[in-house]
Amino acid sequence: MFILFLAALAAPAPPAPIPAPASAQAAADPAAVKEALLLLDEGDFEGEAIRNADLALELGIASMIDQIQKKSGEKVPTDFVEKLRQIMRDHTSSTLRAKMGTIKQQAANVYAQEFTRDELARLRELSRDPVLVKARERNKTIGPKLMALGAYTMRESEPELEAKIDRLVSDYLAKQPKGSDHS
Repeated sequence: MFILFLAALAAPAPPAPIPAPASAQAAADPAAVKEALLLLDEGDFEGEAIRNADLALELGIASMIDQIQKKSGEKVPTDFVEKLRQIMRDHTSSTLRAKMGTIKQQAANVYAQEFTRDELARLRELSRDPVLVKARERNKTIGPKLMALGAYTMRESEPELEAKIDRLVSDYLAKQPKGSDHS
């Protein structure tokens, strides 16, 4: 049974809709973009992006393994989990590192579309405040703990969500004409 779930896991799921990157939107003031890039550099944007991706990856893997175990009724072998985790970590890390310049440029464009150059300069100035510097540093350990709180809360509520989705599907199907194509 475990092998069937591994096969299902390997099948790609349809991608969730993701908004177009900032570069596809209206052009931003080049001076504001330059200031935003400085703000991102001072705020360790690259390190934060990698840490956040690692955390999201770990939460995703835990959820995936939990779902496999629930559906199969079998424990997923530890050696498989470790290999899966390593493949996913390596892929995430190499992809982010290879595309970080583009990601950071797009992030700077987002900031530059929301803030003026002067506002971004002020944000840079504020970000140097010792309390904010400490907060950024501490967020490296506090942030994952806070995300885990939310993730575990959502995990505990999964049965309720599954029941709501089951009701939605049942109600939807009950309203469809007999013989309808539901694909």
